[in-house]
Amino acid sequence: MRVLVTGAGGFVGRCVAEYLYTSGIDVVGTVHSRDIDSMFGTVRLDLAEVWPDMGLFDAIIHIAGSVPYREKDFRVYKRNNVDTMERLIAYAKEHGISRVVFFSTIGIYGEFREARLDEHSDRINPEAYGLTKYMAECLLQAEEAIESISLRMPGIIGYGGRGVWLSETIEKFRRHEPVTIYAPDFATRNFVWAEDLAKFIIRLLQTEKWSDPVVCLASHEKATVRALVEEIKRRTGSRSEIIVDNRLRTPFCIDDSRAVAMGYTSISPLEMVQRLCKMYDQ
Repeated sequence: MRVLVTGAGGFVGRCVAEYLYTSGIDVVGTVHSRDIDSMFGTVRLDLAEVWPDMGLFDAIIHIAGSVPYREKDFRVYKRNNVDTMERLIAYAKEHGISRVVFFSTIGIYGEFREARLDEHSDRINPEAYGLTKYMAECLLQAEEAIESISLRMPGIIGYGGRGVWLSETIEKFRRHEPVTIYAPDFATRNFVWAEDLAKFIIRLLQTEKWSDPVVCLASHEKATVRALVEEIKRRTGSRSEIIVDNRLRTPFCIDDSRAVAMGYTSISPLEMVQRLCKMYDQ
């Protein structure tokens, strides 16, 4: 099997590409601004421009895109999320590539107003990042010749990852800074471990036909925010003060039952905390 992984220079893309490669899959990864030292082959290109001929692939794993909420200009998000999808579809159709896995986001839903979030939840005022990801989903699902699946996920956590709540919270505790939490006793599972995600990609590639075009991912087990931050504080030996902010904010929990039915498995949020803390200690 030969697979193209876009965004292979980033934390998530590299994790997935390396996992596929070590599982015996022939992987080609795209990188944007710099070459990387990798075990798999890479191609340097701007995905929003015409793609060069990289040959045939059994599937494309589309991970590349704008970093969430970093940009202010809608045009940047459109170029990196929508225009790149248009280029991907054109390449897939030209080369007869019939399967695409798209890394989407729960940001497509915008404001969270209900405690349960699943594939059918309402989209309410999404920001530019989430809106353009949803536009990319729609473009992909409109292609009858391409079997696709869009994975709607929260921030992805793992070794080397930054910029998600769990990693940033650990870093605050290590610096002994105050840590503010909301809805501390609400049980949630809004986390995805990068290696669990990579394993699920393997499962999808081995599945003859995908049962659904859209799937939400999260950890199976729940944990309260209070339990997680107290575990981080204990493991880091931090002097940080934990501040509970009781301002009204609707907590939510992602329902991953559709993904589980398709073979997705995950470690618990508490184990994610333990693994990350151990990583920071190394």
